[in-house]
Amino acid sequence: PLTQINIQKLVYFAHGWHLAFKHTSLIQEPIEAWKYGPVVRRLYDAFKYFGSSPITEKATEWYMSPEGRLTSKVPNLEGISEEDDLYARSLVDSIWKKYGTLEPFKLVEITHLPESPWTKAIQERKNVISNGEIEQYFSGLIQQGQ
Repeated sequence: PLTQINIQKLVYFAHGWHLAFKHTSLIQEPIEAWKYGPVVRRLYDAFKYFGSSPITEKATEWYMSPEGRLTSKVPNLEGISEEDDLYARSLVDSIWKKYGTLEPFKLVEITHLPESPWTKAIQERKNVISNGEIEQYFSGLIQQGQ
């Protein structure tokens, strides 16, 4: 089952590895330093009603249609090249294979390592973890052969 903790950590890992390999962001939203680790607020808001229970529905975005009706849609990848789309999907698949079976407490443990960007942000009382810090950290993991 995929919970709020799982999805937050998996998106964080995918974003970090994307920054390290491609030197570009996978997501546009900032990564915030919350008590239990890195969080994408928009993602949190999309699934917060599940609490700690498994997520059983797709995220939904609500908007006002031109006719004035409240309408919803499932977010998708728009405005990116086919090459970038294939790379992002392949990366997410790799992240799922590497981290997807880990228990939430193990994912939290990984994001809370002493030199992690989240730990540094918490120590420095920063609310947002910069992409530069995330890229530097994950690039260092590549250099270490992790």
